[in-house]
Amino acid sequence: MYIQLFYNEGFTPQSGIDTIAIWIKPEIIKRHQSFHEKGNNNEYINLRYKRETAGNLIIRTNYFLEIQAEAINPNRDIYLQILILLQQLTENEVLCIPKDQDNYRLIVFYHTNFNKLFSLDKLDFYFDLNREDINLIGKPNPNYPNTRYSSCNPSILKAYFRDDRLREKRHISYNDIDNIEHPARIEFSLCRENCDYLNSQNLKGTYDSVFLRYLPFLARRWYEHCDEVVEVAFNKINYAHYLRQIIILAVQQTQKYTNLMKSPPKPISYKGARRNEENEDILLRYYNQ
Repeated sequence: MYIQLFYNEGFTPQSGIDTIAIWIKPEIIKRHQSFHEKGNNNEYINLRYKRETAGNLIIRTNYFLEIQAEAINPNRDIYLQILILLQQLTENEVLCIPKDQDNYRLIVFYHTNFNKLFSLDKLDFYFDLNREDINLIGKPNPNYPNTRYSSCNPSILKAYFRDDRLREKRHISYNDIDNIEHPARIEFSLCRENCDYLNSQNLKGTYDSVFLRYLPFLARRWYEHCDEVVEVAFNKINYAHYLRQIIILAVQQTQKYTNLMKSPPKPISYKGARRNEENEDILLRYYNQ
């Protein structure tokens, strides 16, 4: 699978999308061995699986395509980039080829049937700052003492020093790490448990379009959780255009989510539906089974 990289790790734009995770309907996976439990933190496209368990019983195995910031072009349509990667997975026989479809029509097919075969499962926004412009507050997590997390479960807001994390990973030279322009990072981690607006259609357009669509939601979460995570020297961050918009709107408390589409049900087959899930099985319409 050819992966186009737009940035080196540690040198992504000052603000952007850090991670996009796409849940894949297991029945359309042709090569399950391509997915790994832990993946590779040094890769920018990962195929992962995660098992849902009840005690020692495995209820279900979920499969994900994870896309990191280094493989995302913020100046191109974000949703289209996801469709292209799904097309490449199919061409490489990781996913089954739908009947009566060829490689040239796959993008249209996946766009038309996205909510029947896939689900936007995770979306992380990041904002990088100078180290001296933030102060970590709140109680440290024993497992990650250099990071502060919001108290909601799962946590939606966190802050940390990126240069410290990169030194721990030991795959980038210390000299390069020292040259990172904005080593402090604030992240919003949106998942289906803490956000009702994980809809692939919300990712249409460039990063600017996606950010403005999610801006009211991010501002509300900043208003609710920033006091337990991080202090920001607002008067010193004129360079942080996107984060400033979040902070200003949070103070105004006028957030409306009118431009965001709600999360569709996750297309899980052969089961009783839970929150954000459905039980309709439509594979026979599209695949030779």
